[in-house]
Amino acid sequence: MWFLTCDAHAQSFAANQKAARFVTEVVLNDFHTAQAGGGYVFSYDSHETEASLAARLDHWFSGTDPQVIVMEPAEKQALFGFYWAATMMPANSPCFRDIADPGCGADLSKWMARELDDDPRFIRAYEAARKPLGLPPLERNAH
Repeated sequence: MWFLTCDAHAQSFAANQKAARFVTEVVLNDFHTAQAGGGYVFSYDSHETEASLAARLDHWFSGTDPQVIVMEPAEKQALFGFYWAATMMPANSPCFRDIADPGCGADLSKWMARELDDDPRFIRAYEAARKPLGLPPLERNAH
């Protein structure tokens, strides 16, 4: 019976702070584009500010309030996708210096492709974060 307890504990969610900061950078970059009238990926409240958005993301990654980020389920899933990719990137990835660096795109694409291919590490991490982050059920890709 002890192995069930260990496995359940191993699946708990504790945010990787470096990856969470990366997601915040991605979202703030998208937010600035949206404010400038360009195309954007995520939904924002009309009263949102950079500071409130960063604070909300930080709180969301604490895993204690899944509703603090008011976004569509697919948007939350996309946030987690960026987060997981960042947890898998090497510590010296250009993404952690400048998300506009072309090398960041290469690193990010590599891990996003693995996520889309149902990498078991992604699936485990997603399932562990589902309840704490209020993520929708994961739809597996048909191969």
